[in-house]
Amino acid sequence: MRIEEIKCWALSEDLGGSWRISGQSWSRINTVIVRIRTDDGSIGIGETNLRTAPRAGVAIIRDHLSPHVIGADPRDIEGIWWSMFTRGRPRGHTRGFYLKAMSGIDMALWDLDARRRQEPLWQALRGMGRPRVPVYASAVRVFDTPEQAISKGQEFVDSGHRTVKVMVAGKDLTYDLAVLRGLRERWGYDIDLCVDANSSYETTEAVRFAVAAADIGLTFFEEPVPPDNLRGYRRLRQASPMAIAAGQSEFTAFAAEPLLSEGLIDFFQPNAGRVGGPTGVRYMQHAALPHSIRFSGHVGASSVVNGLCALHLAGAAPERTVAEYWEEESPLINIAEAAYPEVRDGHVQLSDKPGLGVALDEGVLDRMAVETVTIDASTGSLAQ
Repeated sequence: MRIEEIKCWALSEDLGGSWRISGQSWSRINTVIVRIRTDDGSIGIGETNLRTAPRAGVAIIRDHLSPHVIGADPRDIEGIWWSMFTRGRPRGHTRGFYLKAMSGIDMALWDLDARRRQEPLWQALRGMGRPRVPVYASAVRVFDTPEQAISKGQEFVDSGHRTVKVMVAGKDLTYDLAVLRGLRERWGYDIDLCVDANSSYETTEAVRFAVAAADIGLTFFEEPVPPDNLRGYRRLRQASPMAIAAGQSEFTAFAAEPLLSEGLIDFFQPNAGRVGGPTGVRYMQHAALPHSIRFSGHVGASSVVNGLCALHLAGAAPERTVAEYWEEESPLINIAEAAYPEVRDGHVQLSDKPGLGVALDEGVLDRMAVETVTIDASTGSLAQ
């Protein structure tokens, strides 16, 4: 069995409005969907999670990664991963767009392998094999008034969630505390609350928030400061007992080593669409284990492909963990004939369909695509 073809769709769709999160806003949503086909007709689906410049992800797959994939045995997933990674590593390509492009390839290979075995991905990963996964609702974004945010949080609880994440650092501390205290007053401690600053605070601002919100009882404080601000993480650890979450902006276990070995975080959040797919996530999961840091896979504004992959990875994780469940309405949810499993009592039941359980709607993909590229042995590349 050999890999014969890679097809990529660079997707970009207008949101019909603006999503406001911590200090940022979006009017479009982007990603890259990858399909791998073998010489016997088997296929696998993956996603390269690119918030911006989706064509760049397609170019990297076509011009740099495809020579390591076309003609390879699709069962050699880890071998293909290291072939791609070590090719880019001497040139400093160990994060960012390069690792994201690798993610779509690796995810598609795992999906293909699980389909071939006639097993769901959570089982094919040969992990703990838990089909029932705890999740949290992501996320209550920034609204004009605290009352609107509180109403959105209640919608998530009404739909079956028991843990809700709220975006902070988008307006001011008064607004953030009004939202969080309003939700805690409404729910008591029956519902867990966590927050996400999306790396928007400076160190002193993050410490100020952590101290001011200490009595609210937050499950974790996600990405309080930029990922390269290790001094900020150290200071926050000293200033507040609040649990810290990070890792969505790290791309390898090597880069995340200071966060893990120094015990600067309590929840580790790699994103399969960014860190080199399920293979990259598993390396990062195992790097966190000796430090007693919990894995909590990140999804963000992904399509249903990466969203489902995160849930399957949580089901296979070495420890029971809570996974992100993207609740914001998005056109990327409609690209496949598959749906997120329904949330009941804060959990989802994973499908037993082979692989990710995804069947792409290529008509929708073609309509949303700003570029579509098919790569095979005759296509060639710019790889050196």
